[in-house]
Amino acid sequence: MIPIQYLDATPEMTSDVSTGTWAKLSWHEQFTTPGQPGAKPTPGTAFAMAHDEDSLFFAVKCSAHAGQSQEALARENVQIQFDPERSGVRSGIFVCYPDGRISSQTELEAGGNEAWLGEVGYTSRLQSGEWSLVLKVPLSQLIHSEIGLRRIHFNVSRVPQMAPDDWLCYPALETVQFWRPPNAIGEAEFEGADRLEAFAWAVRRGGRGRIYENNGERACRQDVVATNLSTESRNIELRVALTKPGKPPLAQTERSLNIGAGESCTERIEFPVPDGFNHGLVHISLHEPDTSRCVSENRFLVDSEQLAWKEHFLKRGDGQGGYTCHAAQQQVLPQYEGRSIVPYGLATMDNGEVILAATAWPRVPGLPEQTLVAVSDDDGATWGEYIVLDGIHQRPMMLAYLGQGVVTFESGDTTRQARMYSHDYGRTWDESIPVPPAPDGQPLGWEGMPLIDRDAHGNAIRIAQTGQTLEGASPNWTIHNYIRWSEDGGRSWPRVDCPQAWRGSETYDGKTYDLGCGEGSLVRAANGDLVAALRTWVPPQFTDHPYLVDCLEGTAVSISKDDGDTWSQQKMVFQGGRHHAVLLRMPNDDLVMVVIRRIDFRDGKMVSYRRGCDAVISRDHGETWDVEHLVVLDDFPHCNGDQWMHGACGHMSSTLLSDGSILTGYGNASAGGVLIRWRP
Repeated sequence: MIPIQYLDATPEMTSDVSTGTWAKLSWHEQFTTPGQPGAKPTPGTAFAMAHDEDSLFFAVKCSAHAGQSQEALARENVQIQFDPERSGVRSGIFVCYPDGRISSQTELEAGGNEAWLGEVGYTSRLQSGEWSLVLKVPLSQLIHSEIGLRRIHFNVSRVPQMAPDDWLCYPALETVQFWRPPNAIGEAEFEGADRLEAFAWAVRRGGRGRIYENNGERACRQDVVATNLSTESRNIELRVALTKPGKPPLAQTERSLNIGAGESCTERIEFPVPDGFNHGLVHISLHEPDTSRCVSENRFLVDSEQLAWKEHFLKRGDGQGGYTCHAAQQQVLPQYEGRSIVPYGLATMDNGEVILAATAWPRVPGLPEQTLVAVSDDDGATWGEYIVLDGIHQRPMMLAYLGQGVVTFESGDTTRQARMYSHDYGRTWDESIPVPPAPDGQPLGWEGMPLIDRDAHGNAIRIAQTGQTLEGASPNWTIHNYIRWSEDGGRSWPRVDCPQAWRGSETYDGKTYDLGCGEGSLVRAANGDLVAALRTWVPPQFTDHPYLVDCLEGTAVSISKDDGDTWSQQKMVFQGGRHHAVLLRMPNDDLVMVVIRRIDFRDGKMVSYRRGCDAVISRDHGETWDVEHLVVLDDFPHCNGDQWMHGACGHMSSTLLSDGSILTGYGNASAGGVLIRWRP
């Protein structure tokens, strides 16, 4: 444990660390070569850490190695990394050069980086045979952990050349990949940590900033979220400025807030944007009312290039093997901490907002998915900052809006069944209840869209879901299909059916296969029938293929004319390669089925390399589907060699918007979460 020594007076920002306050600090050496555990320390490098009432200081001194020229010494840099949350999720990295230059950014565990939270102080000194530096980081830029700002994780690395064998670091690293948050493995503790309670604040953006036209003039709109991390109610001043690097603020504003202990406050800020504005930074900060001391700050990019809807075209089959193009809109969902998004649920709520349930896909193998929620107040054009469901890593299936602000979904991880509830239009998720297993005792798996019957006020009075249990090894599971019913918003499921019409058999090469359906979606047609779109089995001719995966499963439809008591035999819509069906009833009473296309599979073979998502329409309440006029919502080429049946996309949802258009989201392995706004 390294002490961060407390200084009762602010030290002079000088690069000469051999005198004054800096000379009196405890200096630490023991620098070793990364990737060589147990190696003897290399002398000539040392650092010290200190803090006062406002800032954290790193001081480093480097002596020339044997035979190192002055020119080589001048080309060195020192990389200082620290993680005040001690979580390994993100860390600040500061690259310090002998000539007075410094770069700073935030590295993310999942890959990628963000701007560092604010400006830092830096000074350096290069002289014959040695150089030294002092880095000053305001305490307002340190993100607090749950136990407060008492310790940080850190590392200090000296980089004489880019060859990893020449690097030196403290403490020793098992890998030479320095720019990774987990490599902040040293631990340092603040002396006088009780003095840091004033910094128990966090301030962040609430979604992407937007530049829009307002009465012929351009304006920047940005939501800002301030959080009081202390145990008492506090007054605070919020200051927000629109800036360009090296220039005075283009616009700024200030507000006084009172925020309760552990609570957050969201403020909407609007700025006029000058002519010719291309991009800039929004700097947000919280200040003590009496002293004006900054206790928390952050900054982020505002770009005139809005990453909202962009031009897109969908293709509609002409019935003769060709397609016609039709205008639509497309966007890619914002990443979360550098991680791509997979959308599992979309729903339109009665307050005019659209809610998205998704996961952030890990870029580092072995890490869990992170369950997220986002809300849009403009039909999906822009989204608020992701609402992170802490400790929840299940895929959010069967998203449903029940009315009166209540939203619910069920975890798609069949190893841990739970149903989550929000009572404030998805802002907080304060209720979780266990989910009963299937009648065979196995956990039920779900993906698709539930049936929701509503009263005259739009409140849900009944929910039905289709799902399955799996036995055996992937992908040759034995599938048992179920449909269950709830009349209390999914809290209990007194009725669970296992429709025999959803099972079948098929003979191939002298062997008969017992086949069952799994996940699916339900909708009530205009004539009162219940229509189910069900994910079917892999065509039997591929059951012994060495690269068999469930991407080859297809989609079939079954109809009930007696409110679910009995069901028709399945009618195959897609033999294989298209599934994850979602069903929507349009204002004109047509039914739309949207499916993921993992393989373009017809007549027993792959007919193209295109992957993506498609839609088909029924104009007779689900009895027939117009496959000849298939709508291609999005497609891209992909083929993984001999493993051609592996798709590069999956999981999807759709919702009907107030203007009669459809919002569809699907997961693309390359782009992440893709949204398409379109009309059938």
